[in-house]
Amino acid sequence: MNSDNSILRSIPWGAWIVVALGGALFLLGVERFVHRRHFGYMDVLYCCLALVPMGLLLLVIAYVVQHAKIAAVVPLGLAGVLIFASPVFDVALGLALIAGIAGPALGEWRGEVRRQKAKPSSGAENRESL
Repeated sequence: MNSDNSILRSIPWGAWIVVALGGALFLLGVERFVHRRHFGYMDVLYCCLALVPMGLLLLVIAYVVQHAKIAAVVPLGLAGVLIFASPVFDVALGLALIAGIAGPALGEWRGEVRRQKAKPSSGAENRESL
């Protein structure tokens, strides 16, 4: 068995781990809202508004991890404090992580579908259209 062609090497584990972490954070936030026994329209608004700073926080963390691994402790610590501070941040960070993976994956999938539609299936169709 060749290790380069194995199925385990072809699965993008990193993306699945990030999506699982995002789902776990989202469910943690939902569970904290359930225990609080209150989830109103203002909480929905706060969750939606917190998506922008959480996306920015993910960009900062990605940049710092790539360029200064030791300094990554500061934004990761900030994310940890925000997770324990409020369920709004749990929900927003979970959704931002899921969207960070799902957005590019869906764009890649749509591009592949468009390429398959644009590719002619046989040369006979091309001659008939001329």
